[in-house]
Amino acid sequence: MRWYSASVESSLTPQRREVIQTRLDAAGAAYMISPAEFVIIRRVVSVLGTAMAAALILLFELRDPLHLAVAAAMAPLSFLFPDLRLREITKQRQARFEKEFPFFLDVLVLTMKAGLNFTAALEQAVSSMRSGPVQQEFSRYLRESRAGLARRAAMDRLAARVSLPAVTNFVAAVAQAEQTGGSLGEVLTEQARQRRQERFLRAEKLANQAPVKMLFPLIALLFPTTFIIIGFPIVIQLLQAGVLSLF
Repeated sequence: MRWYSASVESSLTPQRREVIQTRLDAAGAAYMISPAEFVIIRRVVSVLGTAMAAALILLFELRDPLHLAVAAAMAPLSFLFPDLRLREITKQRQARFEKEFPFFLDVLVLTMKAGLNFTAALEQAVSSMRSGPVQQEFSRYLRESRAGLARRAAMDRLAARVSLPAVTNFVAAVAQAEQTGGSLGEVLTEQARQRRQERFLRAEKLANQAPVKMLFPLIALLFPTTFIIIGFPIVIQLLQAGVLSLF
């Protein structure tokens, strides 16, 4: 794949490479594969799906239009599978980031109140976090800062990689506090409070959605069983009484 990636890399336009790179960063897969390698994976999976569809048609001698349509649909679905899988990984990673981010801010605020500066507090907060998207992204931010990248540029790159409103607001608040000379500790305290409130609101929203999501399983599974249990004795009594025999 790496041998083939050189030619694929030259064929990618800068805009398309940037779009794929952004998606890989959001999924946390930028360290594993490059945009060219992702394009190669998409092509390989598409070829495998097409070959599998052709093998099924020839092996089982499919002639039914429905079966042929299902087998033929494997080719486009296999081409879309890497994108769908990447989108799923991104959603899972962002959901975990939103869940862990308020706790990270709480630790950051506590360490700054203990007398550490922003960079030292970040290092302490990162070291206290378990392995996950928050720990990975802020560790990358610290590495970029140590490599000589300006704090504002490293923060902007962090917000672009994560692509979450909470992180964008956090970066903007830190940048504004530095520009205006405001208290960074108070800004981070307010950010932590807002993130906790947003987390509680998301939990409340999911709790309110639970009855709606349970409605279809109740109608499809529980109600028919309940009607059978209630109606079976009634039908037996009607049969014994000869009522149903009249129909």
